[in-house]
Amino acid sequence: MTVKRAKPGPRSLERQERLVAAGYRAMVRSGLAGARTRDIAAEAGITVATLHYYFPTKDDLVRAVLEHTIRERMLAPLRLDADWEDGLAALRTMLAGLQRQAEAEPGHFRLLHEMVWTSHEDPVIHDMIAETHTDWHQTITGWLEAGRREGRVRGDLDTRTVATMIMYIVMGMVMRPPLPAGAGAHLSDELDRLLASFD
Repeated sequence: MTVKRAKPGPRSLERQERLVAAGYRAMVRSGLAGARTRDIAAEAGITVATLHYYFPTKDDLVRAVLEHTIRERMLAPLRLDADWEDGLAALRTMLAGLQRQAEAEPGHFRLLHEMVWTSHEDPVIHDMIAETHTDWHQTITGWLEAGRREGRVRGDLDTRTVATMIMYIVMGMVMRPPLPAGAGAHLSDELDRLLASFD
């Protein structure tokens, strides 16, 4: 039997957004595996059948929650568009902003961390994470290349490799492992010095 899909429209979009927000809350609270569709439906004030009308499988809902977590919970508050033309400023804004978020709202980073580990065994989540990280990697590489063209980033750097290193720095930073007091206080400044042109 074919599952009916919701028709596009303002009411449909509003209900989808409500379901994604409920899914996000449930997954932060109970973890990826522990969040059940019936609990998400109840939290959104709808039936499970209605949830499946908008998201036929849990994977569909997880994909939407992942996008919501990254775009709305993490990136939107950073307002990177204000710095987009200045790659190094955008990079600095991203680092400082994500560090603040990790301290203030650790829930969405716990959820993303769980998704990353689950991706090693779940090909659907693997593809979701890989697509997101590919976009993120391309963005950081673009920022670095723009800085290099302007003479503000060292010309001898392999920008793709440095972009990977920055991603690993950010992922370690938002996991917030126990470190000596103040160890990450000047991360952006030191990264600037490492990237800075010799000229």
